[in-house]
Amino acid sequence: MKIKIQDIEVEYHIFHREVKYARLEIKNEEINLILPLGFNDHPELIKKHKKWIYQKISRINRLKKESDNRELNLTRSIPEFRQLVKTMVDEISGEMGLSVNGITFRKMKTRWGSCSSRGNVNINTRLKYLPECLVKYVVHHEVCHLEVRKHNRKYWDLVSLTYPDYKTYEDELAIYWFLVKDLD
Repeated sequence: MKIKIQDIEVEYHIFHREVKYARLEIKNEEINLILPLGFNDHPELIKKHKKWIYQKISRINRLKKESDNRELNLTRSIPEFRQLVKTMVDEISGEMGLSVNGITFRKMKTRWGSCSSRGNVNINTRLKYLPECLVKYVVHHEVCHLEVRKHNRKYWDLVSLTYPDYKTYEDELAIYWFLVKDLD
């Protein structure tokens, strides 16, 4: 199904699940409506959130266009990338007085990295194609999760101590995602 909000037409899909509250997700420039069983007033839900939908889809479209102006680093090898990340993890965790249990590298479908509750930092191998400044930002982002688990205000305050312009970095990562999501 499709909806039109101002100048944007968006495809949406409805999923009924055993959830307490209805929610909207945007995946691959489409909207997924996750609805409680028996909830059928999805037009009202879309209407209620149309401003949010418009802002998110507009941002995605803008960032996707900007990806035409970026280039991937195709020369960095996996061993070089692993060493770069390990050095950055040691440096950043040392500066922050935090301890990383281990580092793993794997291809991830939806994120650049993650940090487990056991202190393990996981890094998406597709990050090897990005500029070094973005690799360092992702490492910093994940190391900060050793201090604050959730993406709440306290967390972003911690990130902004080193990256006051973290939103610019988040946008850059989103731009590069359009370039690397189908690699490997």
